[in-house]
Amino acid sequence: MKALKIMTALTVVLMSITNLTAQNNPLAGKWEAEYEENNEKSYVTYEFRKENGKLTCYTTYIKDDKGHGEKHESLAIKDVTFEGGKGTGTFIFAHEGKNYEVRAKLKLSDGNTLTISYSAWGYSDSETWKRLK
Repeated sequence: MKALKIMTALTVVLMSITNLTAQNNPLAGKWEAEYEENNEKSYVTYEFRKENGKLTCYTTYIKDDKGHGEKHESLAIKDVTFEGGKGTGTFIFAHEGKNYEVRAKLKLSDGNTLTISYSAWGYSDSETWKRLK
């Protein structure tokens, strides 16, 4: 019984810390984006982290539309600045086997939808990321 009370108290403390972190950083947590190429869908999970006082985003998991996936750790957005629901960062993506970096705009339209907009080679695009619960 005493162990149950201790576990309950620890859970409350951890939830409070998580909520405080989310309040201080509205991008905290995991996000998912859906991509389609050649009539095949894939889903990528991203996670914003604070490292050395700077906000950074990593790709953490990739899966196909059948649910098969694997962990994948790579830098997705660096040099993130974010305030008042808007920000910028350097978006990193692979195209035809090469990595590219482009400036991107970030916009949090509600607490659970993040739009990443960028332009490269005269082509503009935007991605919609949904917060995972």
